[in-house]
Amino acid sequence: MAALLDVSREHLLKVLQRLALGGYVQNQRGAGGGVRLQKQADEIRLGNLVRWMEEGQGLVECLRPDGGRCNLTPLCLLRPLLNDAAEAFYARLNTATLADCLHPPLQHFVETRSQAVALLIQAKPEPTPDAD
Repeated sequence: MAALLDVSREHLLKVLQRLALGGYVQNQRGAGGGVRLQKQADEIRLGNLVRWMEEGQGLVECLRPDGGRCNLTPLCLLRPLLNDAAEAFYARLNTATLADCLHPPLQHFVETRSQAVALLIQAKPEPTPDAD
């Protein structure tokens, strides 16, 4: 997957670990393993996802959780505007879901696969008690 995305394996592992920690994906090792979404793509709001992935990083120095080290902070009137802009950014992203970002053929594949899995779960027979 790293080669396909043209990123280092280490970077991809960090991203996947962060996504798993946030409950966005499930990582499974071994045969048949891989990475799967924990929720349906249409349930994952992009603003929440980006906010989670960027947690601890401010849009600019003064918006960092630790307040940053900007010498202008005591005199700056830009900080509240930048904070409002960041919140508007996340709010705008939250009007879309991960499903909205899927290329139509890929979206069709995901929907078809999700429906097939749901049908398999519904069709799973109830366990029968042993007739000893």
